[in-house]
Amino acid sequence: MEKYLLNLIKSFQPETSHFLTIQILKYLAFGMNQRNDHPSLTCSIAGLKLRNPIGLAAGFDKNAEVINAMQKLGFGLIECGTTTIKPQYGNPKPRVFRLLEDRALINRLGFNNKGIDSFSVNFNKRKKNISIVGANIGPNRDSSNFINDYLILFEKIYSDADYITINLSSPNTEGLRDIQKIESLDTLTKELKMIKDSKSIQKNIFLKIDPDSSEKDYDDIINIVYKNNIDGLIVSNTSTERPSGLANRLFREKGGLSGVPIRDKSNEVLKLISTKTKGEISLIGVGGISNAADVYKKIKLGASAVQLYTALTYEGSRLIENIKKDLVDYLEKDNFENIEQAVRSEINN
Repeated sequence: MEKYLLNLIKSFQPETSHFLTIQILKYLAFGMNQRNDHPSLTCSIAGLKLRNPIGLAAGFDKNAEVINAMQKLGFGLIECGTTTIKPQYGNPKPRVFRLLEDRALINRLGFNNKGIDSFSVNFNKRKKNISIVGANIGPNRDSSNFINDYLILFEKIYSDADYITINLSSPNTEGLRDIQKIESLDTLTKELKMIKDSKSIQKNIFLKIDPDSSEKDYDDIINIVYKNNIDGLIVSNTSTERPSGLANRLFREKGGLSGVPIRDKSNEVLKLISTKTKGEISLIGVGGISNAADVYKKIKLGASAVQLYTALTYEGSRLIENIKKDLVDYLEKDNFENIEQAVRSEINN
């Protein structure tokens, strides 16, 4: 049945397919059973205990509408958003493109979402203590002060989320990646730390960074993460670059590339940051994951957890259980008792 539905849904344009998927998940969530995970998959990141390291990347559930369904599908980590202060339409359509031969997507959505108030209502309908659920926040495109938007959103969602991700790296909001530059990032993270320090409960802050920067840029980001006590980095967002060998003619479309073609680039950045931080900063690996081997590679390079999205559009929900099953086999083959023993094993060797 799922295979039939997936093929039917994929016959529509990408955004229509996504809308239909969200509606189906809302309906199916009531009849789905909770799935148990193998004990070896239990792990933690920045003090958050996960039932498994497989996360849903931001962008799938922008408005926090299907958290319960995604928990039942077996994700250990779910990140909703990106949400902004005000609702916004995003960029003009068409703005999502399937590169079928490349197992990839290009999007230039531009933070289309219903706004933080709607997001918060949905977010608080979730069943708690199953998966770790975070909120990904970003500025409205017409905002006169991006940093102020982040601070307002951070305050609004702080008490509800298990962690908060600051999306600095979407290529589809003009000027957003400039926030990663040292002066702006220092100002933003210092203000975030002050808000966090004023709270009775300390929530984790993650920065989501791009895969297209220079080593010096990453050094600057790492230094600010240390300086202002940011808990971790999500490595990485979609890429504006286009690797050679892309087969689909749509590769020339403007926007962020995701899926298999950015796997190696994302892994290179993950390895670089993992090597420089020596396990002192929590890392979540994102980009190009399509099977358990991809997950295991990122874990061995230093990711305590991973996130995926694009592969779901091609493989469907069965991908999650297949990855977890194969991941257990990888751990057993390498004589690791659990995921945490495998983290950075390739770096340490």
